Amino acid sequence: MLHNPNLNSIKPGDEISGVYVLRGKKLLPYRDGSGYFLGLTLADKTGQVEGRVWEQAEEVYGRCRAGDVVEITGRVTEYNGSVQLQITSLTRCDDEQVVPERFIPSSGITREEVREEWLRMAGTMNNPHLKQLLILVARDPDLLNAFAACPAARRNHHALLGGLWQHSLSMARAAEGIAAVYPRVDRDLLVTGALLHDIGKIEEYRAGTDINITDAGRLLGHIVLGAGLVDRLIAQIPGFPRVLRLKLLHMIVSHHGRYEWQSPKRPKFLEAAILHQLDMIDAQVDMFGEAAAAREDAEDSWTGWVKSLDRFVFCG
Repeated sequence: MLHNPNLNSIKPGDEISGVYVLRGKKLLPYRDGSGYFLGLTLADKTGQVEGRVWEQAEEVYGRCRAGDVVEITGRVTEYNGSVQLQITSLTRCDDEQVVPERFIPSSGITREEVREEWLRMAGTMNNPHLKQLLILVARDPDLLNAFAACPAARRNHHALLGGLWQHSLSMARAAEGIAAVYPRVDRDLLVTGALLHDIGKIEEYRAGTDINITDAGRLLGHIVLGAGLVDRLIAQIPGFPRVLRLKLLHMIVSHHGRYEWQSPKRPKFLEAAILHQLDMIDAQVDMFGEAAAAREDAEDSWTGWVKSLDRFVFCG
């Protein structure tokens, strides 16, 4: 008996028990009209498979719903060339039993790693107010836990647990490089903006069996949430300069760059304009990389049509 195997690794003949998310269910009639069997779609972070419940199908149908996490036992068979699960038992799990890493890909980053790199970045700041702001974040375990666990998006880029930190850190490192090339850039402001620009996503997203959007995320969005969160942090720092506060908040509200991309303002000074471009670059680097990695044939020079990029991607 295999316990909690990834669904992309199971093969006909395996006996398994495991916890999976129920993506869909449907009562289907037997051909002879003698009753119903239950068709299920089960999923984890590696993929999904079809399952069948042949006995007490209507009872099982009534005690679970799409989106539930269920514990099943069963045998793996093959039907029409695809793997199928013949399920012998199914029990709905409580919400507290949901482990997001089971259903959503993860970067594996830990809070300790985030804190160490965050403090390193804070230590490079010459501006004492921005240094104090970053240290304030590093001393808040809830914020660091959220950064270490939060995705940067639901689908298009860095859509994995810890993706927010991957995205923010990559942008901060790129910001250091940009500032080294262009002396007129305020290096500390740009790096701080890169680290904090998407902080509102820790209030926009909740991870369970999928990456979900909170009520606050739907009603306000991460830009508004992030500006409010950073402003509350700034309020804890005595003597934080008024103009520096305005510039940092402007970088957050303008980092999408265009009104049609839900940016309340367009970038109105150099560091804000660069931050928008870095955001675009880092997202596209991830999207191109994911498109290449996800193609069915690793030897193929082209991907299929990539909706998020609106094109085929050359991998040769």
